[in-house]
Amino acid sequence: METLFSDLRYAVRTLVKSPGFTLAAMLTLALGIGANTAVFSVVNGVLLRPLPYPEPDRLVYLGWEWNSGGVNSTVTAYTYEYIREHARVFDGVSTERGWATELGEGAVPDEVRGLRATADFFRVNGIAPALGRAFLPEEDRPGAPPVVVLSDGVWRTRFDADPAVLGRTVRLGGVPHAVVGVMPPGFRFPEAPGYTDFVVPFRLDPDPRDKGQNYQVRARLRPGVTLEQARADLAAVSARFREEHPELMGESEVGVAILGYQDIFVGGLERTLWILLGAVGFVLLIACVNVANLMLARATSRQREMAVRAAIGAGRGRIVRQLLTESVLLALGAAALGLVVGEWSVDGLLALAPSGLPRMEEIGLDGRVLGFTLAVALATGIAFGLTAAAHAFRVDLSGALRGGARRTGERSRRRVRSLFAASEAALAVVLLTGAGLLITSFFELRSVSAGFEPEGVLAVEFRRTPAEYGTAARVWQFERQVLERIRAIPGVVSAAATSTLPLQGQYNFPMTVVGRPDATFGAVQWRGITPGYFETLRIPLVRGRAFTARDDDRMPPVVIVNETFARKYFPGQNPIGQRIDIGTYQGKELIPGFDDPPREIVGVVGDVHGLGLDRAPSETMYIPRAQAPDGWAVAALGAIAVRVQGGAVVGPAVLDAIRALEPRMPLPRFRSMPEVIGASVAQERFNAVLLGLFAGLALVLTAIGIYGIVSYTVRQRTGEIGIRMALGARRDEVVRLFVRQGMVPVAIGLGIGIVAAFALTRLIESLLYGVSPTDPVTFAAVPIALAAVAAFATYLPARRAATVDPMVVLREE
Repeated sequence: METLFSDLRYAVRTLVKSPGFTLAAMLTLALGIGANTAVFSVVNGVLLRPLPYPEPDRLVYLGWEWNSGGVNSTVTAYTYEYIREHARVFDGVSTERGWATELGEGAVPDEVRGLRATADFFRVNGIAPALGRAFLPEEDRPGAPPVVVLSDGVWRTRFDADPAVLGRTVRLGGVPHAVVGVMPPGFRFPEAPGYTDFVVPFRLDPDPRDKGQNYQVRARLRPGVTLEQARADLAAVSARFREEHPELMGESEVGVAILGYQDIFVGGLERTLWILLGAVGFVLLIACVNVANLMLARATSRQREMAVRAAIGAGRGRIVRQLLTESVLLALGAAALGLVVGEWSVDGLLALAPSGLPRMEEIGLDGRVLGFTLAVALATGIAFGLTAAAHAFRVDLSGALRGGARRTGERSRRRVRSLFAASEAALAVVLLTGAGLLITSFFELRSVSAGFEPEGVLAVEFRRTPAEYGTAARVWQFERQVLERIRAIPGVVSAAATSTLPLQGQYNFPMTVVGRPDATFGAVQWRGITPGYFETLRIPLVRGRAFTARDDDRMPPVVIVNETFARKYFPGQNPIGQRIDIGTYQGKELIPGFDDPPREIVGVVGDVHGLGLDRAPSETMYIPRAQAPDGWAVAALGAIAVRVQGGAVVGPAVLDAIRALEPRMPLPRFRSMPEVIGASVAQERFNAVLLGLFAGLALVLTAIGIYGIVSYTVRQRTGEIGIRMALGARRDEVVRLFVRQGMVPVAIGLGIGIVAAFALTRLIESLLYGVSPTDPVTFAAVPIALAAVAAFATYLPARRAATVDPMVVLREE
């Protein structure tokens, strides 16, 4: 320990004596370590951190598997009930759904967000209310008295943490609920972040005719049950289900499958995060190469010191330990700075991250992240410390002690520096190529026409409605009145309501063509709209007519379809006047309780992207909002699109119009339609921007590294330059000599990097749109750009070499 403390004291003194070197090395490493810390924080929070439940390894998710290998992460209500009753390997099986509503009474009740959950919810999560009890089995059945378990936060803020709250009645969504429990403090539900204010029973009424796969199912394995045993049990349950209900399973359906949290909630983001972590690892490697080059230069200047230490008896192990102590101490200092950089960078990452990033609230610096940062710092410190130590052993003691250390082992160090330059160039090519492909892909995606004109359109999105807006008629009454007021606002050109904005998801319903029992059955998008919707968004009317005020009556029922729908179901025919039956197929009612008469097609409009710019438009039906059936989401208040003239600001006036009609309406979200389109490509923007930032940082570090290598070479060869110029070499010849020698290892690195990029860019193929992972333009542009930067980085010190005065150099020699 005494020797260790001695080494530490000496290392500190040595680093303090070289503040320029110390600061440059620490800042370079801090950038690389900080970037890695930030990305690993996201990877840790989203992928690695266990779910916040007791024994999370016993928690599984259930889906529905197909012969094609695909798995649907949701099942029907009847399938859920069948699994719950027949599976023997689970302690509990539950399903839940988020519910945004209002708590209390008065002019403006509190807005709360919670869960509807089946009775096994608490058992599956492995938690119990801190106060009161969980749901009884009979309380999640239709007709049972309404009960609620409050969150700890709501209990403290609304009820002053009064234990007597149990048994009291509170109004949720206008309906009285008896309080039976209070959740423990800190309860989180990562599957639906933010929906933790309360839990109420989810009362399903399973009907085998209901084909809607709308329920995510979770289960807790019994103690000692393995995943293999669970899969075997579910296979038996699936076989029994097929035997008892052959009409509910097609030939392509396999049955119940076990999924993980990441399969459902992370999806393709998992690959993206690992790719980003690998990319930022390349940045750290480039930073390490730069620091190793600094250490190598510093080792050259310390050759006399190493020779003296060796001459008075220091063994190799002692010298290695001293150099490693210095390098590790340097790396740990850089890690401390890197943690600060990482903390700031995490905030930036979360600001760039798409809104659907799961477990975002759990992302941050924790013990695992600190351990990762420490491990990275130690590994890098040892790596470049050993590099310096290896060259310290090549000292010619007699030459070093006589003052000739500058030339000792110079050829070997020159080869190492060339290797450093080639390595940096190769790593930078891989990063820049990947970033170039993603950026090109992003711009290709943004160039896709959404099918409407977004400029000048304001989207007013309603999160929820007061409890009394429970019928389509009540929703339509409010929409008609508020649209009249909005259209009267100065600067408003037109306005219309819709159940769902473009690019914001879809409602799918089965459909068949009346009189065509052989028509292909399919789930078709359905959107409820008001008259003026196509004019507001400037969706072209291809054939027939748009909706008018006379369609506000429920009869006759009409529908407008898009071109994709018309091409699929009426190829080579005129769809105008044809009739379709929604919710049934070949005379069978597939959606229980869905009372919608056959509708006549009165128009065909252009295709609009409903799910994303990277997804082809689906077959879509538009029905008048006034004709929407009760009890369906398309009948609920969705959004209003407002087209304004000349950039007029109408948001405050629109809000006033809404509040004048319904003061209890929660504040809607105002966004321009270009913002809606931007949000739909948030994941692609996140990928392109982040990898672009890492590639830019790598490019800067590479340029600095190459500049440093050539500058050091110039300093070491000053005598040679003076002799060359004294013998008649011109300044431009000296410049070309050093540029050529500096660019040779860079060119080798570019070649290696192109080969590596050709192999590694296939990893991001699934993230690309409209561009090949071997895009020739990108593969040509990146090496050219990097070669230009490297040439400039070598030219600056080479030009300085040409300014040497040969007489001064010769006198010094």
